[in-house]
Amino acid sequence: MELRPLGKSGILVSPLGLGTVKIGRNRAVKYPGGDGFALPTDDHVVDLLRTAAHVGINLLDTAPAYGTSEDRLGALLEREDWLGGRDRWVICTKAGEEFDPATAESRYDFSPHTIHASVERSLRRLRTDHLDAVLLHSDGRDGWIMQESGAVEALESLASRGVTRTIGISVKSIEGWRAAIDRLATTGRGIVMTEFAPDEPEHQALALDSFTRGVGVLVKKGLASGHASDPASSIRAITSCPHVSSLIVGTLNPDHIRANAAAMSSV
Repeated sequence: MELRPLGKSGILVSPLGLGTVKIGRNRAVKYPGGDGFALPTDDHVVDLLRTAAHVGINLLDTAPAYGTSEDRLGALLEREDWLGGRDRWVICTKAGEEFDPATAESRYDFSPHTIHASVERSLRRLRTDHLDAVLLHSDGRDGWIMQESGAVEALESLASRGVTRTIGISVKSIEGWRAAIDRLATTGRGIVMTEFAPDEPEHQALALDSFTRGVGVLVKKGLASGHASDPASSIRAITSCPHVSSLIVGTLNPDHIRANAAAMSSV
């Protein structure tokens, strides 16, 4: 895969990224089959990572809200030297959302103290001295989170210390995407994670605006959480947009990773 720039960060990412929620959390997920699936073994996760590396994926997307995902990735990347080690991967995590497996509910806290503590914990879990990206895991109050909570300022402070190379937000609305561009373009290292419909003119316009103003665009739920009727067509349509940095796709099936990469061959 030909790598793409992630905004103005200087980071290059594969146009497909690997989402890792299903390696650490099996409750309150929206994938086919519903809740209660067995979490994969370490050997299974290693196979996923090996397959991702083989097809050219370098972007891993995780979060504290993904259960044990951060812990497992950190341990396996440290243990399995042949995976290329920490420097082989661009690691994106999040802050602001915590998931309680006992109740299958999330709680949110975007206070600066909590954001700092969450990122420091992610460093320990991922067994690394820096992160490539930290995104605020929005609960839907996109504008308030960016403008009033102090969370962006907390991330800017962490970035100034070299704790993370880029910062941003995973938004839940088109208005949030628009607000994210305005807020993050001033940082010089901003990223927005968003849903993106290639046939929506407003989405295309916002992707162009993001690109023009140096804000990297990561696309989530591009395959409708596993319910897309034609995944290959969806992958081609999204990744053919030159203003999208990467499409994040999660799976527990190495064959799906290979098929998703093959769908990129015509882009």
